[in-house]
Amino acid sequence: MLCALPVHFVRADSILPNECHYPEHAANLAETLRREQLWRIPIVLECNSMAVMDGHHRLQAALQLKLAHVPCLLLDYDDVEVSATREGYLVTPQEIVRRARAQDLYPPKTTRHRFPSALPTCNVSVWLLTERPTAADGVPDRRTGRQDEHARKVPSPETVLRAPSDGRTTGATASRSPA
Repeated sequence: MLCALPVHFVRADSILPNECHYPEHAANLAETLRREQLWRIPIVLECNSMAVMDGHHRLQAALQLKLAHVPCLLLDYDDVEVSATREGYLVTPQEIVRRARAQDLYPPKTTRHRFPSALPTCNVSVWLLTERPTAADGVPDRRTGRQDEHARKVPSPETVLRAPSDGRTTGATASRSPA
């Protein structure tokens, strides 16, 4: 079941879309995220290529909000079925990954991924997903008004959760409700 898998915080700029998106839908999602300050459903990525399986609009909303990280599930195509929702398009795991790497995007909603169970919720604060300026970045300390050149950076999700050295993902498990 997918609810037993860890949610990874992945750098938004390292994720590879393979479909276009509807700009109005992405803008609406971005507004909901801004208003609620809560990321509810992880983006699903192919674990080796970081190609999106599910969540193109969530990814675009994150990019519009300039989020540094997004909650993701990392899956393998061995566990996922794919099909085309539009005629005339080759939709296979290999073609999806090829298109993502080549930035040769399908039209919106062309691929259909069927997962072994429902996607879990993750309920992550949007604040945790942002890059936060620090005194080291030239922002004055709130208490003193002075810049502290030795100030420690506010931990990002990848440092709090001890990310691997490649900086792309971390394997912390977020709270989830049963799927």
